[in-house]
Amino acid sequence: MKKHIICHYKNGSLLFCTTEGFQPKTAHQILDIFNHQGLTSLLEPKAKNLFQVVGRMFVDYDPFADGTSKWRKVISQMTCTKDALENKLKPFLGEVLSTTR
Repeated sequence: MKKHIICHYKNGSLLFCTTEGFQPKTAHQILDIFNHQGLTSLLEPKAKNLFQVVGRMFVDYDPFADGTSKWRKVISQMTCTKDALENKLKPFLGEVLSTTR
């Protein structure tokens, strides 16, 4: 199954992004879902009249310090949030989404 959310670590945050663009009305509904998950979110233009949703989760992790247990916590936060977003996007995509596990 295709993933509809990607995530990566950048500058002390996990960034969650939709992999496709959405019409403005749908993009705003998805933006609300991202915000309800505790992400600081915004819409970015992807193509003419299509928007990608991007959400930021600040994490307490320094990649230059030895902190394996902290990294595990970051991975756990990422997995839980990404799974929740994928599941909440189902009504907008009309298909069953796979999980990250």
